[in-house]
Amino acid sequence: MRKLPPSVGLLLVMLVFASSGVLAREKVLYQFPGGSGGNEPQAGLVFDSKGDAYGITYYGGTYGWGTVFRLEQSNRGWTEQIIYSFLGSSDGKNPVGNLLIDATGNLYGTTEYGGNGIGCPQGSYNCGGTVFQLAQTNGRWKLLVLYTFCSLSSCTDGSNPNGLTSDKAGNLYGTTAGGGQQCANGCGTVYELSPSHGSWKEKILHAFNNNGDGIHPSPRITLDKSGNLYGTTCCGGGYGDGLVFALKPAKKGWKEVMIYAFDGTSYNNAFPNGSLTIDSAGNIFGTTPGYYNQCPTGCGMVFKLSRSNGQWVESAVYTFDGTHGANPNPGFILDSAGHFYGSTILGGKSNFGEVFELKPGETWTIKLLYNFTGQGDDASANPGLTFGPGGGLYGTTPGNSYQQYEGEVFELIQ
Repeated sequence: MRKLPPSVGLLLVMLVFASSGVLAREKVLYQFPGGSGGNEPQAGLVFDSKGDAYGITYYGGTYGWGTVFRLEQSNRGWTEQIIYSFLGSSDGKNPVGNLLIDATGNLYGTTEYGGNGIGCPQGSYNCGGTVFQLAQTNGRWKLLVLYTFCSLSSCTDGSNPNGLTSDKAGNLYGTTAGGGQQCANGCGTVYELSPSHGSWKEKILHAFNNNGDGIHPSPRITLDKSGNLYGTTCCGGGYGDGLVFALKPAKKGWKEVMIYAFDGTSYNNAFPNGSLTIDSAGNIFGTTPGYYNQCPTGCGMVFKLSRSNGQWVESAVYTFDGTHGANPNPGFILDSAGHFYGSTILGGKSNFGEVFELKPGETWTIKLLYNFTGQGDDASANPGLTFGPGGGLYGTTPGNSYQQYEGEVFELIQ
């Protein structure tokens, strides 16, 4: 099979998924074996210029603390190579969130724990986590720790990062669930990492303080075309049920703007759970997870925030009822026609989640693309779908180690 250039593959995916009314067919590209081969993949995939896919597993590898893997396509299918096994010490352990890939093929990611921060609680086994880079030289991958969290006393520089965003200058942005100020273990932060004279410098853009501005920011920040940052907090805000916020560059640091506070008036109007998507008109889209035991009235929703008379107004784009999925994963991908693609953890035909497409209009409509079966690893997709080369949507499932299922990488083709 000849591999398509990523740009051509992406165009075909957009055309195929936007025009066909047929349910997608799932192709399992790889099932993780556990042990040294990794288990419990996290988030989605990124592709390099050759069409090879990269991702992370939370556990497994040589030392059991997680891996970064590569899947390479050939005429015989896809084969896995573990390009790094975390030691579980100063290099970090348990990678989480999305990977980034730059123009030269370097990879960037985060680990939830590990590192050698001096501010970690005495005797703590799980330190504050790291941001890392993997670069290839002469065919070998080398890991460089760009930053170790809890490098300051009491972890005021943040702890437990999850996912990254980058700008055109190569600066990295992310959130930490803990650390910073106040709260028992810190309310969390938004940070920037910038390359500086051969090293990387961290700058806290905002430390949440539980004073109406939310606590514990959700994974992955969103960057708009003007350089403003947008995100969510799972909790806190004016009603205690989370909020959507923006950080805008100002003369003295960054200014926080609280865009919308969820009020918890329904099971769906609470606890936004992750990264946001901004369309070409500047509207903001995100998800709330609902409650696992409150379907069909509280299965989660897709929300939209739009400007009206100088104010941000929230509306429900789609409310899940269990039939077309339940408990949506955070984050969407957006095609050239303005259609959104996402996944749910539960609901659908077998109650193991689905992949869906949302089409805009006076009334938004949902289209089922794939129902997960619950057989083996085929259940409850991770956050993060990806358009990739080869003609489909790509994603991962976490597996279930208790039932000896270690996760899979899948492609959906129509």
